[in-house]
Amino acid sequence: MRRALLFAGLLALGCDGAAAGHDGSADAIGADTSGDSNGADTSADAPPADGTGACNPAAVAFPQGGTLAPGTLCDELYACADDAAGAARIVAASPRFECTPGPEPQSTCTAFTCAYRNPAGPSTLDADEVADICALTVLAPAPTLRCVVFVAAP
Repeated sequence: MRRALLFAGLLALGCDGAAAGHDGSADAIGADTSGDSNGADTSADAPPADGTGACNPAAVAFPQGGTLAPGTLCDELYACADDAAGAARIVAASPRFECTPGPEPQSTCTAFTCAYRNPAGPSTLDADEVADICALTVLAPAPTLRCVVFVAAP
């Protein structure tokens, strides 16, 4: 009798011990069907169709070495604007940038210098910072972008 109950219990379950639909599939209510495909790419890392999330890492200069990626050391990041309108475009693209007329040390900017303001201070870039910076790399025309690493004098 126990074997019959055990066998009946196993028949009631689908493969791998999960509840099955009437056709033996895993499509029962509440079942994970994330592997089902309708031909569309719905992965979280796919860029949105409207172009947000786009990036041009080559637009950022790293004179001391590095790339625009999480984990790269970048003490200060500067974006240069030719005029007030260009500075306004930079701030609109990423509010973490603050623009002032003239150069800042190490910026190489002349008309307007827009500096990325990171309240945490010198750090390695994280994903959020990279996203903020990427917003500027796709502006047309793209501003000159430069990451500076301050090295203590010996």
